[in-house]
Amino acid sequence: MDPLTNMFNVTNPSIVFLGILSILFASGCSSGGNGEGGASNIEFISELTNCADTDSCASNPPLQIGKERPAQVQIPANYTPTERYPVIVVLHGYQANGEIESLYLGLNRRVDESQYILVMPDGTPNANGVRFWNATPACCAKSAQVDDNAGVDYSQIDDVTYIRDLIEEATATYSIDTSRISLFGHSNGGFMALRMACESSDIIASVISLAGSTFEEATSCTPATHPVNILALHGDADETVLYEGGTFEGSSYPSATETVSRFAQLAGCNSGNSIASENLDIDGSIAGAETTVRSYTDCSEGVDVELWSIVGGAHIPLPWSAGAVERFVDWLIRPR
Repeated sequence: MDPLTNMFNVTNPSIVFLGILSILFASGCSSGGNGEGGASNIEFISELTNCADTDSCASNPPLQIGKERPAQVQIPANYTPTERYPVIVVLHGYQANGEIESLYLGLNRRVDESQYILVMPDGTPNANGVRFWNATPACCAKSAQVDDNAGVDYSQIDDVTYIRDLIEEATATYSIDTSRISLFGHSNGGFMALRMACESSDIIASVISLAGSTFEEATSCTPATHPVNILALHGDADETVLYEGGTFEGSSYPSATETVSRFAQLAGCNSGNSIASENLDIDGSIAGAETTVRSYTDCSEGVDVELWSIVGGAHIPLPWSAGAVERFVDWLIRPR
C-alpha cells in the first residue's frame, strides 16, 4: 500500500492533512545558488467581459470553470449578483493541487467571512502525474522533462494564457470587482504568480508569493503595463527555494530581497529604500513575532510592495498563527 493510501486510513483528520502536505510539498522544484506596475483603479481592467456590467450574472452560477483544464470555484454562501466580489486565484506548489493548497493556506475557510470568490486551478500533470506550473526556467517545467511517449514538451505549456483565460471566464460568470483580482502562489505557484505580475498586470492587482521567486534576469520580466501590489513572504531557513537565491538544473533564481526590489522598481518605488514595520506573528511553529516586515517607499499611488521574512521559517510554514490567514486575505483584497 502506498503512503498516500495509508494516510487516508488514519482516522485523525489533522494527521491526514499533515501527511498529505508532507507528500505533496516534500520536494520543491529548486534546491540551491543565484517589474513595472501602479494602478489599482478599475480602468486598467475595464476591458474584461464582466457579467456584472450587463446585469447578466446568474444567481446560482457553476462552481467549475476552465473547460479542458477545469478549476474549482468557491463563492460566498450568500453570493448575490447584485454585489461585486474580489477574486483570489490560488496557485499551488509543485506536486500539489488547487484544493489542497487552498486548504493549507486557509483560503477556503475565509470565503464567507471576507466575501470573496476563490478560484482553485491545477497545473499540468507531468509524465509521473505530478502537477506543476511552467513559470520560469528554474521552476518547474525542467523537472517535468519531456514525455517521450506522449510527445509533450512541458516547457512549451502556456500557463500565463491559461490563467488569463480563467480570470476572463470568471469575470464573465461571477459578479466581480475587477479592480481586486489577485493571486496567492506558493513555491512553484509563487514563481507563477510573480510571472503573472510581469506579464498580466493589466488584469492582476495584487500578488502574494510564498516561498517563490522570479526570473534570473530582470530583463526577462516583461515590462508591466500597470504597477502591481507585491507581497513576498519567505522563510529565511527555507531549504527548498532558498531565501538567498539558488540554482536548479542550470537556471538560477534571485533572492527574496532582490525579487522584491525589482518589483519595487517596476512599481515606481524607491527601490533603494525600504522601511521596517513592527514584526508579525505568522508562523505558529516559531515562538513570538518572528516575521520582519519591510515596505518600499515612494511607490505609485495606491501600490504596496513588501517583503515579509519569516525568521527561522521553512518552506512550508505550519501551522499558521492566529490571524495570519486574515492578514493575507485582507492584504490581497483590500481596496487601494
